[in-house]
Amino acid sequence: MPVCEICGMEAVEVFTCSKCEAKFCKECGDVKNTLCYDCQGWESEELGEDLEEDWDRSWEGTEPH
Repeated sequence: MPVCEICGMEAVEVFTCSKCEAKFCKECGDVKNTLCYDCQGWESEELGEDLEEDWDRSWEGTEPH
């Protein structure tokens, strides 16, 4: 029986992540987009960095003198 590389459990079926090629079970990733949980986390973190950068820029020029 195949083993999920994310949780380490045996699974009836594993899927291959389209980014890192890790084998993951249906509980450890997005089967539809073939992304493991780890790569899903990186995608949302990258999005968060963009939002944080925009937030930092929104304060530019508003410092008290």
